[in-house]
Amino acid sequence: MFHTQSVEKCLQNLACTSNGLSTADAKVRSERYGKNSLAESKKKTILSIFIDQFKSPIIYILLIATVVSFAIKEFTDGFFILAVLFINAFIGTYQEYTATERADALKKVIKTYVNVLRDGVRVELQSEDITVGDIIFFESGVKVPADIRLIDTHELQANESLLTGEFIDVHKDFTYISADQDEPVGDRKNMLYAGSMVTKGRAVGVVTAVAQLTEIGKIASLLASSEGIESPLMIRMEHFTLNIAKIMGFVILLIFIVGVYQESPLKEIFFFAVAMAVSSIPEGLPVAITVALSVASASMSKKNVIVRKLSAIEGLGSCTLIASDKTGTMTQNRLSVEYFVTREKTYSSKEDINEHVLLGAILCNESTFYKDADMFTFLGDQVDVALARYALAMDESLLEKHEKLTPVNKLPYEPVNKYSGMSYEIDGQNTHFIKGSPEVILSKCGLSEGDKNSVIEQVDEWAAKGFRNIALAYKVSAEKDLADEDYNYLGFAAITDPLRVGVKEAVKTAEEAGIEVVMITGDHPNTAFYIAKELGIAINKDETIDGVEISHWQERGAPKEEIAHKRVFARVSPEQKQLIVKTFQDLGHFVAVTGDGVNDAPALKFANIGISMGKSGTDVARESSDLILTDDSFGSIVNGVEEGRIAYDNIRKVIYLLISTGFAEIVLISLSMLFLLPIPLLPVQLLWLNLVTNGIQDVALGLEKAEPGVLKRQPRAPKEPIFNKIMISRVVVGGLYMGVTAFALFYTLISFGYSDDMARNLTLLLMVLFENVHVFNSRTEKHSIFKINHAQNKFLWISVLVAQAIHIGSMYIPFMQSVLNIQPVALETWGILFVIALVLVAVMEGEKVLRQKFSQL
Repeated sequence: MFHTQSVEKCLQNLACTSNGLSTADAKVRSERYGKNSLAESKKKTILSIFIDQFKSPIIYILLIATVVSFAIKEFTDGFFILAVLFINAFIGTYQEYTATERADALKKVIKTYVNVLRDGVRVELQSEDITVGDIIFFESGVKVPADIRLIDTHELQANESLLTGEFIDVHKDFTYISADQDEPVGDRKNMLYAGSMVTKGRAVGVVTAVAQLTEIGKIASLLASSEGIESPLMIRMEHFTLNIAKIMGFVILLIFIVGVYQESPLKEIFFFAVAMAVSSIPEGLPVAITVALSVASASMSKKNVIVRKLSAIEGLGSCTLIASDKTGTMTQNRLSVEYFVTREKTYSSKEDINEHVLLGAILCNESTFYKDADMFTFLGDQVDVALARYALAMDESLLEKHEKLTPVNKLPYEPVNKYSGMSYEIDGQNTHFIKGSPEVILSKCGLSEGDKNSVIEQVDEWAAKGFRNIALAYKVSAEKDLADEDYNYLGFAAITDPLRVGVKEAVKTAEEAGIEVVMITGDHPNTAFYIAKELGIAINKDETIDGVEISHWQERGAPKEEIAHKRVFARVSPEQKQLIVKTFQDLGHFVAVTGDGVNDAPALKFANIGISMGKSGTDVARESSDLILTDDSFGSIVNGVEEGRIAYDNIRKVIYLLISTGFAEIVLISLSMLFLLPIPLLPVQLLWLNLVTNGIQDVALGLEKAEPGVLKRQPRAPKEPIFNKIMISRVVVGGLYMGVTAFALFYTLISFGYSDDMARNLTLLLMVLFENVHVFNSRTEKHSIFKINHAQNKFLWISVLVAQAIHIGSMYIPFMQSVLNIQPVALETWGILFVIALVLVAVMEGEKVLRQKFSQL
């Protein structure tokens, strides 16, 4: 509310004066408001991160299986499962250990030293020791420690990009009084906010809010109010695991009912139930998923995406909407003179132009620039920097002229005047340059009213395109003082924050991939719309909405669908960014959000996937995100989407392999029980299949390359489960063939008088061969395995050979013979079983043909 009050009224409401607080009063207020620092969050230890790796439904099921195995003294089974769980936990802990606390990052943003008036004396205090009512002094380069109502200013400018997202320095004026209580933070010219930086001028202000009550403190509260949103992968995996648990529970209950009905011994029923449980639990799934995501993480790092949370990889591939920041992500975060427009012609930034234009651009300039090791460095106001960079790009010799010349007169830029000026003695003559608002500069030039109106039309035309226009004029005069009239109009520089290279193509690729793209920015609606239109994000202004309209939308309690078609959200607050994300999530989207400032942190945290900037991003943004872009480019997001989709495809391949072979084991055990045969595979043999034989191959599946058209297909429906119709069809067909065939073999062997152990030995070998063959069927859901490149994944071939070699080798090792109850087999027998296993390829190829045929009917 302080931005709507006069200085006198503000000081009165704060019960203080411009002479500052006394030490005693400051102490009382500090006790009332607390330290000017944000509360520290309890840091997560390595142990707590490690424990978190076990907080998953599928892990719970595996832990139960471990307990049961130890309870019935099946120690081998129990240790097998534990080994898998600990390997998975170690990998996950290593990946997530680098995270630091968000509150700590926020605290670093506002911690600084400032000059304060205490007991009428100017002293230096740490930012955490100031309180409401303190009088603070500011100069260029000072970081603002709290929310401040300005009571005096002199040429003051501040960078508030951390809060507003708009990187252009903001002019401040203590005399300004807002008439709107809900005026956006970026428009409050009489206020400074914690976390912003004074870039120019001097000021005095009074503290109006500290710690959690500041704008940055409110953001900290938003971050602490929730643990965030689960990634799509975790949501799908929880549903998938719960379904497995339900099915497993039903099947085990059925086993007990049938066993009791058949009057089987209780111990035998129990062993059947344990075998069934082991068959249905995909023990190798956690490690396989972690490996698949780790591989994707390595690939993404090569494409400028750093992964902070493994599950976020698939989440990016699952997103249906990307809510992107504008500045620095879609644009270069660097003002640039793209064109210079005279009355007669429009010059590109690379065309030769009148010498006076270049002189005016570099001499009527308050920025600092120098050349070091063939590189130019620019410091100062973004507009001045853009003009200096433009002039030096056209003519580097201007640097020497600028260094030799000393201004004889200077008129600094003032928001009230809307222009600045510099005078130099050049070739024995006084040359005056002015630059600023085109309307003001034109008023000082000797042009006819018709010519001035024509120029204004030009300016309006370029402004409608989203350009910021700065006019230049000069005059040679005998007078040393800057004159107010009869200047020669040179034209105006059309300045913009240029698009990043390739961002337009990246937006198009995202849309081809079925991903909607919206822009959320603190910038002006007209500028934001122009950039969005140029990128193909928005077509007309009806798709644009600003923070004030959003506030009215909230007050009306309007339906969420009202903003579903909006594509540009401008001048929005951090709370509104979070609201926008939540609204799109409620509308059924998986939302990925990009951002770089403190103002983006709430939206980054509450998004399904938060993506921060590695170069320009703040610590707060990075620690609130799941992924970090090292090059700050939107194009890298699309690259990440591709890797995410590949990772999800590979996870589905692993799940299909494990579930279909698990289903085959269930079919095998169920048929044996129904036909009153002995248990066909012992629990330890089933674990051997699931953890060793399959465990090597499913990791290899996680290394699969992208299938054709991965970025051309539509994203999965947000509510689509991992176990969809296609997978069900494939699991049933493949599982039935393997299970029924294995049962037929076991039944035949028992009928011909083979011992139980020998029948199990051959049945186990057939199942191993089935898994060796079936891993190739798992490589693709839609394409024929005869049409894919099998040389792409050499590790898969190696894994199959290793898995088979391990099993054959175990047949000859006495210890393994004892543990697994297996014996060597003749080469001829192995060959017959291999041919039976190869028939599985024909079965699954037939399933693809029939499925595609019926889907077209």
